[in-house]
Amino acid sequence: MIEPADTRKVTGKVFWLRMPVTALIVLLLVTLLCVPTQAVLLSAGNSTVPPVGSPLSAAAYEKMGMALMAEENWSRLIATTDAGLALYPDDPELYCLKGYALRKTGHYAEAADNVSHAIPLDPRPVRYANRGYALLALGHYDDALKDANAALSLNGSYPPALGIRSFALLHTGNLTGALQAVDAARLLDPENPLYWHLKGKVLAASGNCSGAADAFRQSIAINPDYTLPWPEFGNATTDLENLNTPCTPPSLMTA
Repeated sequence: MIEPADTRKVTGKVFWLRMPVTALIVLLLVTLLCVPTQAVLLSAGNSTVPPVGSPLSAAAYEKMGMALMAEENWSRLIATTDAGLALYPDDPELYCLKGYALRKTGHYAEAADNVSHAIPLDPRPVRYANRGYALLALGHYDDALKDANAALSLNGSYPPALGIRSFALLHTGNLTGALQAVDAARLLDPENPLYWHLKGKVLAASGNCSGAADAFRQSIAINPDYTLPWPEFGNATTDLENLNTPCTPPSLMTA
């Protein structure tokens, strides 16, 4: 049956009143289903997860990794770098970021292995220093010293490499060389609490209790809660408390 022309030009209100109940229910369901779908799409646009078919660039993964490193969110940093390396297996920065997070969580061998992938791809001083710290944590002092020297051959004024060199020399018994290296690092970066802390360890191992105490106090004054190179490095506050007269034996002060 064909409706009269005037009834086909109905208003929206009449249209809804004349719509069959079944059709109205279907339309409402479709409307409700569309709302969360749009919300998901909008939230996905602000998410770090790329839309299907549009993977993030390597640079985007690196940027996310750097932000997570600044937050010290190690578990998410590892997950993010894993996702990035699945797409970009030759990205040295992602390997180093993952190695950094692994070192901070006590997985030293894995940390060194990851950075070892990065060094041939991009042999910069920071790569050698990143691996050097992991090797120190493993107790591989000779290998750590090699990485420190490799970094210094590329940049002779690179404080992290000087710090690694100092710690490696400390543990191989060269206290004079250790003090010279840490003082060089401290002069280049005097507001870094690590180098004052490390100097305190060297002086304590040398038997210079008052000098060690002063260095520990300076480290604490700069930042008592600075991020340690690795978890077992020891806190400057604890090292100061453990400093006795005569000094605590080197085996205890250089852990």
